[in-house]
Amino acid sequence: MTNLKEEIMSYLEFLKRSKNHTDTRWVVKYNKKGLVKEVKQIYKPSEYYSLNLHKGENSRPLHNKNALIKILENDKATRDPILNE
Repeated sequence: MTNLKEEIMSYLEFLKRSKNHTDTRWVVKYNKKGLVKEVKQIYKPSEYYSLNLHKGENSRPLHNKNALIKILENDKATRDPILNE
């Protein structure tokens, strides 16, 4: 069984190498500590927007590939002291 640090690194490496469609976006969910809890890939952002219009400002923002990489790298840096204990 792999640990969380290895899972984060392997997904980051995969994301950096992969070729995604330019319209692909991701939604990031956070836990109470502000760390990434879940990442969902959205294939049709226009459909996501139309289904979540009723949420207004409360809807989760969509991130492109580069923004997601930055979010995951920041999350990894935040977790490093926690995981190394």
